[in-house]
Amino acid sequence: MKSELIISGSCIGCGACVKICIRGHLAVGEDRRAREIDSPYYCFRCGHCESVCPKNAITLRGFEDEVQSPTILPPVQASSLAELYRYRRSQRWFDRSCTEDEIRSLISSIRYAPTAENSQAVEFAVIQERFDDFMRHCADILREGGHDHPRIGQFIDYVDGGMEGKNNPFTWEGRQILIAFSKVSTDAVIAMEELDLMATAMGQGGFHSRWILLASEDDPERFMSFFPEISEGLMAYAVFIIGHPRQKYRRTVPRNERRLVMM
Repeated sequence: MKSELIISGSCIGCGACVKICIRGHLAVGEDRRAREIDSPYYCFRCGHCESVCPKNAITLRGFEDEVQSPTILPPVQASSLAELYRYRRSQRWFDRSCTEDEIRSLISSIRYAPTAENSQAVEFAVIQERFDDFMRHCADILREGGHDHPRIGQFIDYVDGGMEGKNNPFTWEGRQILIAFSKVSTDAVIAMEELDLMATAMGQGGFHSRWILLASEDDPERFMSFFPEISEGLMAYAVFIIGHPRQKYRRTVPRNERRLVMM
């Protein structure tokens, strides 16, 4: 059995960690100390045991020197979060791109985004210096995909024409592309939407690009050849054009209520 936890002598054997563990990886021994045990399931390092321990006796291996923040109450009120949802808009007109520090701050802020079995297998790439090369790469893939949508034709013509003019049919004024890669599609999508909301809160913004993602779906292997530094086995599942918006919106606009079926 691989040990994933450090359990200190301050453990009082209360069993809170045992109750929260969905993997059956913990038990309280005769010495009234929690310990890791063999189980049909492996520990996937969710950290719930560490989070509920009243004595701070459990630490995930590899994070011994990292101080965790207490979580007593939700740090954001529901009304404030709902207002952020209403405030957030897709942005396509930009004053400037984000700095490297701003991008790194965004990526760091979403390290807690949930992933399947806590794999945390989400990686990001930022397209900026090689923006034109990437546009040509996507156009070459899409032109062979047999699509008849006018937007794709406009994009291919734009690229073939030398990409003159700032209004790219896929990225508009945006010249900075964030791509999320993962093993499970929802992992990348959740992380990218959290990034979208954080960018809004930080005064940045952008929009999700379905069209660029289509190139990944048409020829995944060829698309991924542009990203040799991304870990093997990950695929592109979310694309976000980002920057500092130049347009300010004065009010929210109505949206349809979501249909709900109770079963």
